Amino acid sequence: MQMGRRVSKTMDLRAQLSQALEAGQMEQALDLYELIEKQKPDEPRWSHRKGDLLRRMGRQADAVRAYERAVELYAARGFQARAVATAKLMLAIDPNRGEVLEQVEREAVQRFQQQRRDSG
Repeated sequence: MQMGRRVSKTMDLRAQLSQALEAGQMEQALDLYELIEKQKPDEPRWSHRKGDLLRRMGRQADAVRAYERAVELYAARGFQARAVATAKLMLAIDPNRGEVLEQVEREAVQRFQQQRRDSG
């Protein structure tokens, strides 16, 4: 039963988030992203979207941190293409963060090589 309440609470936050974004209430939307991230700490999409919002708000350093978290979560869940794409967003903001992209791509190559060894 508690699980159902948790889901409905997240759905309520998502509805509030949608309303805040539509109304241009960026600070409120940011607060809601942070609440949703706490409820869904393993879901990379929320960090990614939070980074997008921070970038639109002109908070580049905060956007980079949000994107970095999203990259880590995407990679941990095996979504290498999304991890790489998000790392490239980081690089567009801060070209000095190339190590993040290199790390994700290196992990992707290692996983691919391991899969080939396992199947062969």
